[in-house]
Amino acid sequence: MDPRSIGDLPLEQRRRIRAWCMYDWANSAFATSVAAITPVYFVFLFKEAAGENGTVLGIFTGSSMWGLGVALSTAVVALSSPVIGVISDRVPIRRALLATYTTLGSVSTALAFFAPWAPLPWLWMFASYSLANVGFAGGLVVYNSFLPHLGPRHLLDNVSSRGYAYGYLGGGLLLVVHLALVLATRDSDAADLVTRLALVSVGVWWFGWALWTLRVVPEPPILRSSERVTAASAAAIGFRELRRTLGELARFRVVLVFLAAYVLFNDGLQTVLAIAGAFAADTLGISLAVNMATIAIIQFVAVPGALAFGWLADRISTKRALTVALVAWAGIVLLGVSLAPLPPSAHGDFDIGLAYSDESGGYVVEATPDPDEPLELRWGGTSWRVEQGDRLRPSGASALAAAVRGADGVEHALAIRGGPLDGESAVGRRHPSELGAGPLDWWPSLVREHVWQPLGLGVGPQWLLLGTLVGWVIGGSQALARSLFAQITPHRRSGEFFSFFGFIGRASSVFGPMVYIAATALFDTRVAVSSILVIIVAGTVVLRWVDVAEGARVAAVEDARLDTG
Repeated sequence: MDPRSIGDLPLEQRRRIRAWCMYDWANSAFATSVAAITPVYFVFLFKEAAGENGTVLGIFTGSSMWGLGVALSTAVVALSSPVIGVISDRVPIRRALLATYTTLGSVSTALAFFAPWAPLPWLWMFASYSLANVGFAGGLVVYNSFLPHLGPRHLLDNVSSRGYAYGYLGGGLLLVVHLALVLATRDSDAADLVTRLALVSVGVWWFGWALWTLRVVPEPPILRSSERVTAASAAAIGFRELRRTLGELARFRVVLVFLAAYVLFNDGLQTVLAIAGAFAADTLGISLAVNMATIAIIQFVAVPGALAFGWLADRISTKRALTVALVAWAGIVLLGVSLAPLPPSAHGDFDIGLAYSDESGGYVVEATPDPDEPLELRWGGTSWRVEQGDRLRPSGASALAAAVRGADGVEHALAIRGGPLDGESAVGRRHPSELGAGPLDWWPSLVREHVWQPLGLGVGPQWLLLGTLVGWVIGGSQALARSLFAQITPHRRSGEFFSFFGFIGRASSVFGPMVYIAATALFDTRVAVSSILVIIVAGTVVLRWVDVAEGARVAAVEDARLDTG
């Protein structure tokens, strides 16, 4: 009698499932804390070197340069994983591969600590993240290929969802610790050190917990081949078998249709997740603390979310539950484009504050964006260098307001309190609340006017709300895509097929960031994010033609052929 749940499986099998899930617990620290910290920290380092409006090669902004790093690192995994997967079905190397990718990823993450001592700190961060992402992405490809060997087909939804639940919980716990440390030190001299030590702790967490998986989960069974595989012949055999597999894919029509859908919707989802932190910092002015808090919320909401979608898949089928998750994703991306900081209104909302002094009859500078650095502006032939405590005549205060309002590239806002200029304010052209005249800026302007402003929700709470919604669907979409693929592919060729799965996932993750970069260069970041929405919708439509029952039947026939061959 087939087991009805994971709890009905033998003890040793349950032990292996738990150990497999612990790898998600381990590497999710990279997907959470690194995703929360490094994009914001990278944009800070980039702007420190290139200036507030600086670019590299006249094309790459801070966020699009980050997208390039994601694209390059995932391309490495995408190009190598199919051949490695074919070899791993013939040579017992999956555990060794998982250990290698884990070591590369965890060590590279920790090396980000040394960025401040590099000649170009932003470039060191770019390189260390790119190498770490190779380890993260490559490790996931190998890790996923263990899934079909952990339980019967009808329980793979639950096993896959449980893995994601472990990951979100583990990554979330470490992120909360990091968030507490960042909040406690954000206004002190130790802030930068604590931020970099958090990255070191991610590397230690990832490597340490992964040892549980590597010790307990056995090497999956391999295809028996009469051909002797050596280190020298492995690559040649891998490419030859890869060509043969591509020729055979016509027999697995359902797999081909699913991969076509997966190319599209996964491309959209992975791109959104990869650039979210940089978009938040670059476009919305979200602070590191708020971004970390949002990702922490995502992690803890995603635990019941992943389990809920596993439950939903049992009731309405895996494909239908996945479709529900993707439709929800489309709505979330559309909502994300609508996020916009509220225009400053109360005196405390302005980062430059002037207060009238009855004694001098002038204005005292009571607030500047950075108390430790003077504010410098140039406009109308006049240079300004303003620090807290400076005193200005009314004419000087009025001229300073005009400079903030008129100078190019000013991201600040000024308010005047008391005296003859009471209530006067100025908002810089580059202030986050200034939406400009982009092709889609009408959408956040409309939503801000009718939703965010009436509710009094600033951009921080908006970002937290969006993160809560993401948390409910992120685990379901990822877990169900993985388990659906496991249901329609032969278990005896899991390394080969899951490497294709990883190849498609990583190849699409190269295309998405490049679309984001191009759209940002041609238009702006809101148009770039909206272009990703189109890709998600297209993938959801193609998913309709995936016949899961037929795919499972063909996979079972192939397994039977290999067992008797």
